[in-house]
Amino acid sequence: MEYKLIGVSGLILIILFLTWIKDGEHMNPPLKRRAIIDFTTICIFWAVYEFYNFSKDKAFEEEVVMIINLALLFFLARMVQLIAQLNPMVQEFVSFLKKKGIKIDELDQK
Repeated sequence: MEYKLIGVSGLILIILFLTWIKDGEHMNPPLKRRAIIDFTTICIFWAVYEFYNFSKDKAFEEEVVMIINLALLFFLARMVQLIAQLNPMVQEFVSFLKKKGIKIDELDQK
């Protein structure tokens, strides 16, 4: 489970970096505030894990595992979304789909 938490921590930092590449100085919230939020999020995940790890009562094992797995899935999906927004090949594919008449509502709003 520690490896999954390292993965979650790494994904959060990668997302921070990709967002900075994408938005630059126009990040909302600004980079310093976003870095504090992201590091706090990482600390919260580690605190929950350490509280569980050092607890003698393992009654919440399934819940802690589920939280970590869902966080890993969520941050992985967010990273893929940011890469798709930055990648010109994906952007060309989206414009190709639009030309063919396929509506992509989520991407049209951005």
